Amino acid sequence: MGVVLEISIETKEPRQLIDVTQIVQEIVEGRGLKDGLVCLYVPHTGCAVSIHRTPEGGQEPDLDSLLEQLTGASGSPFSKAAIVAPTEIVIVKDGKLQMDPDQRVFYYEFDGPALRRLILYISS
Repeated sequence: MGVVLEISIETKEPRQLIDVTQIVQEIVEGRGLKDGLVCLYVPHTGCAVSIHRTPEGGQEPDLDSLLEQLTGASGSPFSKAAIVAPTEIVIVKDGKLQMDPDQRVFYYEFDGPALRRLILYISS
């Protein structure tokens, strides 16, 4: 049996990238989840969530050039969000998100600024 939780995210820019890894890990720990799954879902057409490796030097992942190639320089935020996708699933083992140490969970805003939601389904 699982539980559904929400995280509020307030974006300040038209395009913004927010690392939510630590927030998700803290929720897992707070719920006492030892082994299971966390499904992350963004219920907004201009937003997405994705797992990426953090580039060297602490820079943010840069998908802009790839997304512009796919959608054109004036591509809609909704097309960009659809390409990145509104969902991710992370396995939890021994109370920890199972990702490489240099991987992070990123929330993408393509149509901000706005008050948004990130919905988590946590299941053991």
